[in-house]
Amino acid sequence: MTSAYVLDSHLSKFGKTESDYQSLSYDTANHLLKKNPGFIPEFLIFACMAPERYTGEIFLPAKIKEDLGLSSLFAIRSETASSSGASALHLARYLLLSGKFKRGIVIGTEVMSRLPREENNLLLGSVLSSGQRNLAMSMAQGGALTATRYLRDFGYTRKELFRLSKKLHDNGLENKIAHIQKNLNEEEYFSSPMFSSPLCLYDISPLSDGSCALLLETDPARLKKDRKKIEITGTGHGLGQVNGVPGGLSFTASKSAFKQAYEEASKKPEDIQVAELHDAFTIFEIIAAEDAGLFPQGKALANVAEGITDKRGRLPINPSGGLKTRGHPVGVSGLAQIAELCEFMNENDSDTALSLSIGGLGVNNFATILEAKK
Repeated sequence: MTSAYVLDSHLSKFGKTESDYQSLSYDTANHLLKKNPGFIPEFLIFACMAPERYTGEIFLPAKIKEDLGLSSLFAIRSETASSSGASALHLARYLLLSGKFKRGIVIGTEVMSRLPREENNLLLGSVLSSGQRNLAMSMAQGGALTATRYLRDFGYTRKELFRLSKKLHDNGLENKIAHIQKNLNEEEYFSSPMFSSPLCLYDISPLSDGSCALLLETDPARLKKDRKKIEITGTGHGLGQVNGVPGGLSFTASKSAFKQAYEEASKKPEDIQVAELHDAFTIFEIIAAEDAGLFPQGKALANVAEGITDKRGRLPINPSGGLKTRGHPVGVSGLAQIAELCEFMNENDSDTALSLSIGGLGVNNFATILEAKK
């Protein structure tokens, strides 16, 4: 059977850039293609959420292909809000497994810094249902509802949330491309502005610019000899209700995505050795870890407090710093998770990895399992 391998990847620095989508995409993809001479992609999938709103750019896949000097190829855009990078990766894998294509490039780029925070919040909140928007609800308030219920139902306090945020900030300190590199202390956390109780400034991902490019290959003989052969062995997708009631302790779309990915890869939760889980709000890492079966419901935050999910713990979760500190250029994050996992697997004794990317308020979600093959 055909397999889809990650040949190589490249991440830009996350944060704020003066580049536009087209230029930043070219820089990231060109750097990657130059590192891999002889790689001729047969398709290009571009992931983003809203370039028309952020910078006024349109028709980007064709323009990026032209800039890269590629010959005619299948080029398309994938947009599923904040899971766009993951949806692009899954689409690319499906194209390869179909047998129609042998190799391709996936690029995700977002330039969010051109809009002020108020406009950004309105744009990101446009994925909410009309009923939720009529109540003046924001994405952060949706995350806060979940956090409030989780802390109450399972007997936690904001001290445990601080420990989670501290872990993510410590990981970001070690990530050279991270948007936020800060040695967070308890006093700063508890004195920071409260965005939506109990979530403060240090519980919410930043508005970031950034880009990621990734090369996929079907021929294992073409993979680099000095790196692990990393195969995408399981993908899963769940599509929930946009009009669903926020504040739940689980996302049906995530559970569906995890179930499909585990079954396709013939894996169980206990096989996972490292994970990158969507944490636009810190509490979402906890919900995702429990939806994935990595911990029983109500226990994930306790495992964070015990150091189990630290970068050098028994089960590292978000060793990159996650969306919280690596940054969250929304259309890029799902693809960046894969690049970060591949790097972690190559640098550590970890051979099975899991990611979850969330689109909207837990609605359009994608799970991916990676395995290092001998």
